[in-house]
Amino acid sequence: MVRGLRGRLLGLLGLAVIVGGAIGIMAASGLLGSQGGGTTESGMAIEGALVLEPPPPGVSDYEVGVKVEQVAKDFEASDFQGQRIRLSHFRGRPVYINFWASWCIPCRAEMPDIRELMDRHPELVTIGVNRAEPLKRAQGFLDDIELKDGSRGMSFTVNALDPDDSLYNAYRGLGMPVSIFVDADGFITFVRNGRLLQTEMEEALALTVASPATAGR
Repeated sequence: MVRGLRGRLLGLLGLAVIVGGAIGIMAASGLLGSQGGGTTESGMAIEGALVLEPPPPGVSDYEVGVKVEQVAKDFEASDFQGQRIRLSHFRGRPVYINFWASWCIPCRAEMPDIRELMDRHPELVTIGVNRAEPLKRAQGFLDDIELKDGSRGMSFTVNALDPDDSLYNAYRGLGMPVSIFVDADGFITFVRNGRLLQTEMEEALALTVASPATAGR
């Protein structure tokens, strides 16, 4: 029995070494990101940073954070053209923030559903935030996404870049993809680490749209 337990432990240790080595090779080759930043083809710098968020209108007692019922941490990020976008610029509309990467298999599986959600709800702002990958790799990945109508090419309302994972870490991401829904007043209504199905996206959006009006908070 002891010998069998020792064998299983050695087997698990060997598996951990193999997985660790594979992750190391992927990281060294850039498959796990950490190569973001730089500039766009037009020479504009690619950056991402947290900024001081404006207070929700008519609300004096609130918390800023990354949990449901807190005001979402505001941020600025570069889009694929190098233009600066800011989360708080979309106050007044529901927002879906989605952190993704090209090496994330569930991210690829999720994106056709996100595109369909966008088509059904044009009032929704989607901000797709790529994690620490070169611009060309991120763009190539989105261009290769097969949508439900058979066409190829995914695009969020805003295609954003997080070159050093500062935004992902600020939102305390655990795994991939990460989804955050924010209501029109800037309050978080839904957070999920892991893939969302189409029905779950619809439910999260319905919850977000039905979020209490500012005057009722």
